[in-house]
Amino acid sequence: MTVISNQEEELAKAALQSGTMKFYPQTALQQAGGGYSSNQVPFTSNVVMDRELLTGAEPGVGARRGARILKRLK
Repeated sequence: MTVISNQEEELAKAALQSGTMKFYPQTALQQAGGGYSSNQVPFTSNVVMDRELLTGAEPGVGARRGARILKRLK
C-alpha cells in the first residue's frame, strides 16, 4: 500500500494549523504488517496495485489511478 511518507509528513509539519502528529501513517502501516511503497520524490503521485487493491497517495494521483483502473478492466 502507499500512504504519505514519514519524510513528507516532516516536510509538511509547518503547514499544520495546530496540534502535533499523533502518528505517522507510514510507520503505523508498517507496524501493522502492511507492505509500504513510496514515491521517489516527495509529494509526487504514487500508485500501487496488489491483486484487486489499488492505492494511491498525493493529490495528483487521480489520473494515474484512473489509468490503472482502465488498464485492469480491459
